[in-house]
Amino acid sequence: MPGIPFSPNNPDLEAVRQIIFARLRAEPDWSQLDHTGAGYARYVEYKGPEWEARNAIVLAAEEVFWQLVIEGVLSPGTNSNNLNLPWFHVTRHGREVLKSGSGNPHDPSGYLKNLYDKVPQPDPTVLAYLTESLNSFRHGDCVAATVMLGIAAERVFLLLCDSLASALSDADKQKAFARILNRFPIKPKLDWVHQKIQSIKGPDFPESANIMVTAIYDFVRGQRNDLGHPREKPPIVTQEDAFVNLQVFPRYYQTAEEVRAFLAANRI
Repeated sequence: MPGIPFSPNNPDLEAVRQIIFARLRAEPDWSQLDHTGAGYARYVEYKGPEWEARNAIVLAAEEVFWQLVIEGVLSPGTNSNNLNLPWFHVTRHGREVLKSGSGNPHDPSGYLKNLYDKVPQPDPTVLAYLTESLNSFRHGDCVAATVMLGIAAERVFLLLCDSLASALSDADKQKAFARILNRFPIKPKLDWVHQKIQSIKGPDFPESANIMVTAIYDFVRGQRNDLGHPREKPPIVTQEDAFVNLQVFPRYYQTAEEVRAFLAANRI
């Protein structure tokens, strides 16, 4: 497997983050900060003089290490007898992150690559809110991350609504749905689309469409009702819940785009 490119002239912290994740997955017993850079050799393709690149990656890896500490993926120490650096360990959350493979929310570059693999031309508005969600999540702002992801999901849903409206063959249904779309409340739109998607049949229609619409239905409704409005008790979103929501979003978006492609080719 080719290494991840790294240049000492332009140290890319996102690349270093991917290198560290690759090493953590391949070496479960890795528990000491690498001050020589030798341990990264299997996972990196140096661009430029190797000695210079190794020195640069040691410094960059130290910076990424502390980012991952703040994000709750890594923590100093290995046991009660070795609580301090250079020893470190993967946290409980970190173990779940490593299990999730590449492209998890703690690896924004890999995450967005995974999204582009599923949706080659994502909507710019969806992408903007999704990026904000990823940034908020990495800084520990799980409520903000969930709100931003909810807006991205709502945008995906509204694009689906537009495609569905264009595909309707019954003029009366078109008018009825247009009236619903022109109203501000989201729930009538969710109810109408949910019911209509369930009625669509055909060999080319995505099998997971009903699950996708139900998931977006629940997520958008929950985000609006529970997080999008002031309430007596402060909102609480756990790191695990925010992580899972971000993990499943690319698959939901992919299914929505598959439904839109079906609607573009078929009248219903």
